[in-house]
Amino acid sequence: MCRNAKLLLVVSSLFAFSMGLSNIFVNIFFWRETKDFIVIALYNLIINITTPVTFILAGMLSKKKNGIWSLRLGLLIYALFFALILYIGNRGNVYIYLLGLISGIAAGFYWLPFNVLCFDFTSVDNRDTFNGLNGGFSGVSTIIGPITAAYIISRFTGLIGYRIVFAMTCGIFLILILVSSIFKCENYSDKIDYKVALGNGNEDWRIIRKSTFFWGFRDSVMGFLINIIAIEVFKKEIILGAFALVAALIVSISYVLVQKIIKPPYRKSAILFGTIGAFISVLPLVIKINFNTLFAYGVIDSFCLPFFMIQLSSATFNIIDGQQDKHRRIEYMINRDIVLNGGRAISVSILIILVLLFKNMYILKFYLMFLGVIPLISGHFLRRVKRVL
Repeated sequence: MCRNAKLLLVVSSLFAFSMGLSNIFVNIFFWRETKDFIVIALYNLIINITTPVTFILAGMLSKKKNGIWSLRLGLLIYALFFALILYIGNRGNVYIYLLGLISGIAAGFYWLPFNVLCFDFTSVDNRDTFNGLNGGFSGVSTIIGPITAAYIISRFTGLIGYRIVFAMTCGIFLILILVSSIFKCENYSDKIDYKVALGNGNEDWRIIRKSTFFWGFRDSVMGFLINIIAIEVFKKEIILGAFALVAALIVSISYVLVQKIIKPPYRKSAILFGTIGAFISVLPLVIKINFNTLFAYGVIDSFCLPFFMIQLSSATFNIIDGQQDKHRRIEYMINRDIVLNGGRAISVSILIILVLLFKNMYILKFYLMFLGVIPLISGHFLRRVKRVL
């Protein structure tokens, strides 16, 4: 791998650590402030809607300059997001939707250039290795982050611990802005082709879009829903942090394992294994929600999902790599994120409607079961991609 690819792994690991410190506990922070599930869901919905819109703006900036400019802006806005949480303090419930908007903007400006730079700094020959190492290093970072944050939060009363964690996160993002100055990247000096950014593409790309949509349908809701369920069951942040530590450790081992043992002939089998495992992991929670079933979910889901995720990521990049218009990679990333966050937004919206209609939190169990089936659908489409699997 080239020097830029190795540096990108450093940025990704530090980013994962900073988000590991705070990302879980942002939702918990707002949950403790509001105790309103609908408010938390709407906060995440705003992020899901704002992110793809920002992807287009980030694409315009990246096309005019290069991906590094947008990456730095995303890191700066993330720093602003956590600085605002510090400033607002226990009034966060009043400004939660504004914070969701800022978080979505930060995500759009960060993730578009990150994905494009992953493409630029790797090739078909080393992309699986890069994705495996990225998953492993990021996993180690997310092992350290949540348990560190949980320990700090548990050592202080009220929201003091949360403020210390958010301040640390803000500082890391400022450091990342400085680190990003080391990248060497030529200006693209181009304009967005909206036909590619908003179109369906060829047959393989249409399949990737379907697989990505269904993955997005599952991942956003499962993220904040499991965290809220977990804090209600565990009661203490330190136990939630330990739970996240175990899950992240297993994810890291799994990513490295996949990178070592899953070669091209076995990619479709890896997809099947990963998606079936993701479905099985949800079943204990459908039966009963307690410490043991949450732990079972964390172990099974964390081990199995990397078998699917590496294939989805590599297949996406490899299809773009195989196009005649590879210089439209930014447009393809915008296209992909619109579909991904479209799935997320629709899933969160359905959940909000179900909770409002039935006014019974037991509906969450049925929705968990439904979400458990979704990876099987996503994997079904991904296994149909022939030229890159």
